Amino acid sequence: MRVKLWGVRGSIPTPPLSSHYLKKLKEVLALANGKDLSTPDKIDNFVFELEPRLNSFVGGNTSTTEIQYKDKLFIIDLGSGLRELGNTLMKPDNKFFEIHIFISHTHWDHMYGFPFFKPAYDPRFTLHFYSPHGDLLNKLHYQQDFRFFPVSVDYMQSKKIFHEYNPESTLNFDGVEVSNIELYHPGKSYGYKFKTAENIFIFASDSEYNNFSSMQYYKYIEFYKDADVLIFDAQYSFDQELQRIDWGHSSALVGVDLAIKSNVKILALYHHDPDNDDDAIYQLYENALLYKERNYPDSKLNLILAKEGMVFDL
Repeated sequence: MRVKLWGVRGSIPTPPLSSHYLKKLKEVLALANGKDLSTPDKIDNFVFELEPRLNSFVGGNTSTTEIQYKDKLFIIDLGSGLRELGNTLMKPDNKFFEIHIFISHTHWDHMYGFPFFKPAYDPRFTLHFYSPHGDLLNKLHYQQDFRFFPVSVDYMQSKKIFHEYNPESTLNFDGVEVSNIELYHPGKSYGYKFKTAENIFIFASDSEYNNFSSMQYYKYIEFYKDADVLIFDAQYSFDQELQRIDWGHSSALVGVDLAIKSNVKILALYHHDPDNDDDAIYQLYENALLYKERNYPDSKLNLILAKEGMVFDL
């Protein structure tokens, strides 16, 4: 199973500003002082040895995740990261013309990439849609009503098939078992588990974990149990989470607690706040690492920061 993150932001696309770039550049130039950068290879070595905060961006696109397993291609959510994924699928070497799309929920940041998804306009592609929310076709039509967008869904020439997918049910795709769980989020969101004989990948963005009974809390632990990778909503700091009850998002500290209790191998912090630049996001990440070290010193959990373009080969 191969998983790639094409968008990791929440709420709205967040392209880096010139001020963000200049701030990184000044730090890099200070570190370059006195270094031998006389050849392209030496420059490459210097750049690649920088900490990730300085030699890359977290990414500005919203929720889009690609999963490949043998001859199957799955996509979770249609955020702005979908545009670049679609461009990749239009290349001559693409072998995936049947795509299975799972929707966590239909808030803008998980949907507005679809009108810019080039395979949707190409008759060679068949798009299968699955959402426990139901009525997905009408929601797509509404998003592309002429009042809001100049191209209708009917103009998109791909074959589109909408499948009934009930809450907390399971589908099988020749070796891939896909199940879902309802998450706590305004209007409901759903997490997805992709399970093969070898691996478990779980996508659980847009969820809050406050004010739950122990039965509900352990239901999540059971669903996340033994995941190789858990994509987890960590939009807020812990203080923000306490101040924003019922907003439907979580923090990295809650993610650490849940992941360790669920025996997760890799926890990827996801759905970054649009008001946070890279420095702020990395600070939340450092706080989470410190929390894990202090509270679970013997844990083998690998805690990472989800970044656009990140790939997991499971």
